Amino acid sequence: MATNSNPLLSEMETIRKLLVLALLRSGMTQAQLGAALGIHRTQVGRMFPTGALAEIQTKPKTKS
Repeated sequence: MATNSNPLLSEMETIRKLLVLALLRSGMTQAQLGAALGIHRTQVGRMFPTGALAEIQTKPKTKS
């Protein structure tokens, strides 16, 4: 992914990624997120390092 020289856009991209991670952790699929974002599900996976999303999606949820 290209590095953005605009600090505001860079921060917005970071926030977007955090939201995607939170939604994946809550049970949404990459296909559902892709549809919501208007991108293909594979693009969701390309936002992160290889294997990062699989680890997040397979972790069991713990009750607080």
